Amino acid sequence: MDEKDMELDKLDDTLQDNIPEEKLDENGLENRDGVNYETSDNWQFEAEAPTLSNDLFDGEVDLPAQKPSSGPIEYQSPAVQAKVKDSRKKELLHFIPTALLILAIAVMLVVLGVRYYTVPNGKEGKMMNPASVVATVDGTKVSIGMFNYYYSSMVSYHESYASYGYFDLDTTKDYASQYTTDADGNKITWKDYFEQETLKEIEQLTAYYTAAVKAGVQLTDAQKETIDSQIESLKTSASSQNVSLDEYISKNFGEYCSEDTLRLMLEQYYITANYKGKLATETQISQDEIDAHFAENKSKYNTINFSYLMLEYDSTDDQTKEKSQKAVDDYLNKITDRDSIIDLVPEVYKDLIDQEAANAMASDEDMTQEEAEKTAIASYEQRIDATVTGSDTPFSDEINEWLFSDDTPVGSKNSYIDESTGNAYLILKTEKAKLLDDETYSVRHILIQPEEEGTETDESGNAKYSEEQMESAKSKAEEILKEFNSGDKTEYSFALLAEQNSTDTGSTSAGSNGAFGGLYEGVSLGQMVPSFEEWSVDSQRKYGDTDIVESDFGYHIMFFVNNCPAYEAQIILELKNDKINDIAEKADIKHHDKIIEKAINNFYSSRSAAASAENQTAQ
Repeated sequence: MDEKDMELDKLDDTLQDNIPEEKLDENGLENRDGVNYETSDNWQFEAEAPTLSNDLFDGEVDLPAQKPSSGPIEYQSPAVQAKVKDSRKKELLHFIPTALLILAIAVMLVVLGVRYYTVPNGKEGKMMNPASVVATVDGTKVSIGMFNYYYSSMVSYHESYASYGYFDLDTTKDYASQYTTDADGNKITWKDYFEQETLKEIEQLTAYYTAAVKAGVQLTDAQKETIDSQIESLKTSASSQNVSLDEYISKNFGEYCSEDTLRLMLEQYYITANYKGKLATETQISQDEIDAHFAENKSKYNTINFSYLMLEYDSTDDQTKEKSQKAVDDYLNKITDRDSIIDLVPEVYKDLIDQEAANAMASDEDMTQEEAEKTAIASYEQRIDATVTGSDTPFSDEINEWLFSDDTPVGSKNSYIDESTGNAYLILKTEKAKLLDDETYSVRHILIQPEEEGTETDESGNAKYSEEQMESAKSKAEEILKEFNSGDKTEYSFALLAEQNSTDTGSTSAGSNGAFGGLYEGVSLGQMVPSFEEWSVDSQRKYGDTDIVESDFGYHIMFFVNNCPAYEAQIILELKNDKINDIAEKADIKHHDKIIEKAINNFYSSRSAAASAENQTAQ
């Protein structure tokens, strides 16, 4: 053993002698160097520890063909000796880094504990340990808590809509044994679908967030206040249940999900919205681009009205499928015109009508069953008509082409079977398709409403503002417009002012419409108050025009974007999205499959245990 080997052994012995004693606190956590590690989980680290195998060397290892001779040592010239010495030096350089790597891993395992690499700690950011990372997107780590939040939300969303018949999903059965189709039309289990869609959601958000941070995009003060308000609301809910905030969040949003997780999620959401909004203002689409896209996709920008009935379609096996298809054919034969569809409503929607009538009588004791049924039938009769465009029809390409084609006469009928949702549509074409060429406009605005304290209301319950209140709101609007004009006067600067000041949350990220910066895009005539619309459709208006407009709601600081036919507004939006979406599509994504698999299995195990506990309590 040479001197280096002796030093390494001595160092290893020293580390082993200084391993701190294991101590369990009152929560059953192991304390190592002031850090608590969980001991009750059985997580396993997915990577293997490196070994002295050939794949760790820079190149191939040349082994001698036979053992060296044990005879007399032959004379070697200085040149040969130098070559041998240089060769040994290279071999040593290959070996020492490998030995140091093994030593480094041993040291890390001793100091941090094996559980640092095998058990999630539920932390975010720099405090996150390796076992908590489910994926990295452009270098940004995604925690298991974040994954659990999005996964539970994805499952909850589909289960909720499945209860209304939108998805063919039986919530009482194993999702690994039920099938649907993914975005590419491939047949996959619902369990795999949820994983796929969750990762897609996380990857897109994280890719944009990472790019936004690099671009220096930050939260507005209003968004920070919104985040604090949402967290405070959760604290109130947790307090009402006599549990800590993290316990409440973990129970409702997923294991290892904490306050830090939700704060980060909200920050990522708003910063991403700001960044997308910035990109949208900076991405301009030329008229040549619009014309070229329209020439290649004309059918997408047509709209059509039609009438339909929707039936349940059970394709569980050949017998149920045959029965469902017979019902489709029988009802289709009964359809001759729109009136015939109305006549079929009470029969086709009987169960839904009965349920709606029962609900109506439960909420109104004076309502008779006959009145309730009549009201429910009228409600479903109003639902037989629909309008779609060539780009948003729920049907297949084949049915879509049939419906929009000028060669298909008005009065033609057809059926579309969607086995993934368990529905069949009986379609009656009631008119020809037409181009979406109605006039539209796009503007940004900042709404400044008067203070409402002590405000009276009119007969309709709308606020009646005093002259003083209106004058105060006008002064504030003028100050904001002055601030805008003193800056770079870009659309993005205006959007940020809208985020910070507008009380119209429906057009900012503070609302739930996915809007940003006070934007109303592709607005059809008649949707806005007269003064708002008159300013927007002025033929002299050009991009970047600003002004202050008064309405019954207060004062609108306006920024003009464009005025064009509806189909052009839709093309502009699509082309902008295509350019912006490149960021997510080009992201460098890495998954930790074993951690993801374990997280999903734990999700279903926890749900099963909770359901069993609930059943026992009920019994």
